[in-house]
Amino acid sequence: MANPDAVQYCECGYDFTPHFQGFPIKPASDTTVRKRLFPDEMGRGSFLLGILLIWLALSVGELYRIRIELPRRPKMELGLSSLMVGMTDLAAALVVGAIGWACVWIVLAAQSKRDGSLCPKRTTFVVTLVAAGVLFVTRTIDPSVLVQHVMQILFVLAIAIASYYAGCRNWLGKW
Repeated sequence: MANPDAVQYCECGYDFTPHFQGFPIKPASDTTVRKRLFPDEMGRGSFLLGILLIWLALSVGELYRIRIELPRRPKMELGLSSLMVGMTDLAAALVVGAIGWACVWIVLAAQSKRDGSLCPKRTTFVVTLVAAGVLFVTRTIDPSVLVQHVMQILFVLAIAIASYYAGCRNWLGKW
């Protein structure tokens, strides 16, 4: 029964084919392929759309941050100013994204795991998104509180990196 092609005929000559015709039996070589949520490579259009959305989000966030000045200054000037500040933040976030992309490839090369599973555009986009969020948050938080947040983030990041390497190197057993 495990291999229906081999058991359709008995040694005595009886034909079992009619019994197996109604069963949804698939050959062993037929494997079902799951459709992935995201394709292996991120398209150029998706990357550019994501970057544009990050720029607009940074611009709207900046406009929200300076909304107190709306009655005193012309709205067009404030809108243009927030677009330019958003573009400056986006440029800084893209630089951080490119550095993050380079660091990922350096780490993969050091571990000899260049399997091509990481998409450069997706890696750059995600690091850019995180950097843009961090840049926006640093712009809105009081500097004395910001230092405390940065220290907490660095501490959590250090623990995460140590845990990752402990798991990869089996320092504490198999995870």
